[in-house]
Amino acid sequence: MKKLTFIILIIFNACLVSGQAFYGGIIAGTTLSQVDGDNFGGYHKISPLGGVFVRNTFNDKWGGFAGIEYKRKGSKEVEKNKAGYVVFYYAMNMDYIEVPVFATYKIEKIGIPGLFSLKIPKDLFFDFGFSYSYLIKGTEDFGDGPIPPPTRPFRKYELANHIGLDYRLNQHWLVHWRFSYTCLLLPVREHPGGQVYWFNRGQYNHNMSFALKYEF
Repeated sequence: MKKLTFIILIIFNACLVSGQAFYGGIIAGTTLSQVDGDNFGGYHKISPLGGVFVRNTFNDKWGGFAGIEYKRKGSKEVEKNKAGYVVFYYAMNMDYIEVPVFATYKIEKIGIPGLFSLKIPKDLFFDFGFSYSYLIKGTEDFGDGPIPPPTRPFRKYELANHIGLDYRLNQHWLVHWRFSYTCLLLPVREHPGGQVYWFNRGQYNHNMSFALKYEF
């Protein structure tokens, strides 16, 4: 946790001193998640997302973004019989404090050269970067309540890659979308038995976030 605090201080200090314009704000929304390698599929787990951020601009196009967010990741699978009774239940819960660090690029128009060009009426930002996350708590639930994994513990931290879009509604509010995936070399935990298949080294968080941002 001390390492995470140190990283946060360095990032926020860099954002404060390096940009031409500085903005702060809050973010709130939801995360749809699944875990690749758990033998289940689909964004069945829906969890809250919340945090604070700083954003700055380097020039008319490029800027930077850093934040501190609470995010729950994992997966969920529920099967019911024809009568509607649950016959199988599984949930993987990983509560993280996440520190995303992005570069931002302002998109002013989209189109295909020679065919069409569409000017974006308001600010549209493309974000890309990475995050460092500290695992607060990780549990599995087979229908009898959440418990820590008895045999394969989760990694205490996660490095993930991100891409995202922000569209400005007005001076203060933005709509946000983000896709993230765990770094391939550092899965959140190993496969049973520790098997490794090229870049498939274990289980990976795979999620999308939808949120609103409010800039002060």
